[in-house]
Amino acid sequence: MKRITKPLSVFLVSLMLVLTLAGCQTGTSVDSAVEITVPAPAPVADSAQPAAPAAEPAQETQAVQESAPVIVKQTGSLSFYGYTVTYEAVPGQAVVSYPAFITNEEVEAFFAFAFERHADQLAGVYYEITAPGTLVLTFPQEVTVADATAVVEHMAGHDLPEFLNQYLGSDDAVVEVVRDEPVVEVVPAAAQESAEPAAVYPFGVTEIKKADGDDTFNLYVVHTNDVHGRIEEGTDGSLGYAKLSTLLKMGRSVTDNILVLDAGDVLHGTNLANVFEGESVGVLLNMLGYDAVAPGNHDFNYGADRLIELSALSDSMGGAKVLAANILDQNGNLVFQPYQVYDYNGFKVVVIGLTTPDTKTKSHPRNTEGLTFWDDSYVSYAQQAVDLAHEIGDYVIVLGHIGLDADGSGLTSDMICSAVDGIDLFVDGHSHTVLENGTEVNGTLIVSTGQYLNNVGLVEIQVSDGAVQGESAMLIPASEVIDPSTSALAQSLGITYVADDPEVIAYIDQLNAELEQRFSEVVANVPVALDGEREHVRTRVTNLSRLICEAMTAETGADFTIINGGGIRASIEAGEVTLGDINNVLPFTNTVAVCEITGDQVYEALEYGYSMAPESNAAFSQSDLKVVYSRFDEPGSRIRRVLLPDGTPLDRNATYTVATNDFMAAGGDGYTMFGRVVQEGRQLNEVFADYLAQIYPAD
Repeated sequence: MKRITKPLSVFLVSLMLVLTLAGCQTGTSVDSAVEITVPAPAPVADSAQPAAPAAEPAQETQAVQESAPVIVKQTGSLSFYGYTVTYEAVPGQAVVSYPAFITNEEVEAFFAFAFERHADQLAGVYYEITAPGTLVLTFPQEVTVADATAVVEHMAGHDLPEFLNQYLGSDDAVVEVVRDEPVVEVVPAAAQESAEPAAVYPFGVTEIKKADGDDTFNLYVVHTNDVHGRIEEGTDGSLGYAKLSTLLKMGRSVTDNILVLDAGDVLHGTNLANVFEGESVGVLLNMLGYDAVAPGNHDFNYGADRLIELSALSDSMGGAKVLAANILDQNGNLVFQPYQVYDYNGFKVVVIGLTTPDTKTKSHPRNTEGLTFWDDSYVSYAQQAVDLAHEIGDYVIVLGHIGLDADGSGLTSDMICSAVDGIDLFVDGHSHTVLENGTEVNGTLIVSTGQYLNNVGLVEIQVSDGAVQGESAMLIPASEVIDPSTSALAQSLGITYVADDPEVIAYIDQLNAELEQRFSEVVANVPVALDGEREHVRTRVTNLSRLICEAMTAETGADFTIINGGGIRASIEAGEVTLGDINNVLPFTNTVAVCEITGDQVYEALEYGYSMAPESNAAFSQSDLKVVYSRFDEPGSRIRRVLLPDGTPLDRNATYTVATNDFMAAGGDGYTMFGRVVQEGRQLNEVFADYLAQIYPAD
């Protein structure tokens, strides 16, 4: 993992915080002395609860002049040895973004120094590290431009060298910082009270102002869906968040009229997402500046409580809003914020979130106990809701994890658009549909990017005098971003290379390092070796393959399991078993799926799986069914008898549920005989790890 040395990273943190802490001063002079109790450093936020100050703000010793200009908003950046820190300060709060590889301990080291040396100026100040690379400072609101300037000069000229000398144990520290000229918006302190508050709408939704300029402009909606944790470039064709971050920064350098949305199934799907129960993805969405996310069915794979926790954490960080207008708890209350209003130059955009009712079955039912996703009342109130949205705003977007496939509940995005008038844009997910230029239904433009960050969606909306004049949709393929020479658009713009955002890469490197450490965790202790050798799992049932099938049946409640032997890639030695061992056995990102299947189709599947025995075959049927067959008979006539896991004979005329992996449920390895998917679940290696830990617990 690339990182600077600890002394340099501490120095960088100190430089970053000096400028921001300068905005924490009240109207007191630099040399004034006030007795206070210094607040303790706040821990890293691992929940939605903000850090609390340990002491009340001290009484100021010098009144702020009525005429002194007060900072309304100050933004800027500073650089040191090629690393950049950005900050944004408003009355009472400052948000600082810095390289994510700087450790929490290094941040706290500077704060300890600052609180000890400047207890007077830091009265009532406290801080919270809300995520790697993000720090929020809270302070008294009476901040003047003169205060900020004086303290920056004083600390940069005297305190930083002393801090470095003390920390490094030397006396030759040299402070060199490149700071751009900060942009400061000020108003007289007396005018503060007359400032217009942000508009508040039904359900307590507070408007978010995104841009303030001319009312004739282009609004750009950047959208993704069904990323399924494909965080890194190249994973199943993914663009990767590091390059997407660069694209977004390029766009924001040109215009503030950008809205970034994700239509769900983003928090789960790879080890980088799953091991951290989605928090790693939440941090990345925050780093990239996503505005809103609609929860997908797989976003519930860690349980509803975890998703609610992550939603609250994102909200506390000022990150993406998690929006869902159709999810109610057992008391009939909304679980998530239903919508959000964004103001672009006076043009109000209302984004309404929706989540598929299929979530009740396509995530394990226990994950959504007590929640409802759809009933008849939604149909009758849907038109009223959109009409109300138009009273609030000028443009209505539905951000829906709904999809265009009529499976499960049968509800689709085009069905909603056909039945409800006034939806301007439907940003869709769930069915992994690729709509290159969108599709129009009843005056609504429906857009979807496919899956896995294979594409990034872009909708351009032309606004003139506060009214929409036109809109168009396109997809930007990941391949054309990774290699711009293949893109006519990139060539026309003179783009020859899109770099990875170094801060995003640093955070992903940090995740991978922690992942490697976590994979050394012992989860089970098996008494015998478990056979996953290639030549065995592709020709016969082994003790390992049977355990995996038993785990899947237990997880889903299905009648039995059938998987392909080729999906098992390693053995497990007797003794301690780590998460890394399990990942070696099941290295793919397959999730568990449950399908309907008849008894006749079970025989068909087994005949197919056993058709090449005793020759090696990746499609060999591994199962917890008891199968009697003859390898001497012709393929297609080899299965003599099949018993269910409990020993009951399989009824060829009955209908059953079979657990399998999502690859086979989609017809992979030639298994086209499975019926419709009725349940989708967690990643297979997670399921097996939990089962093995249960039956063979670690010492």
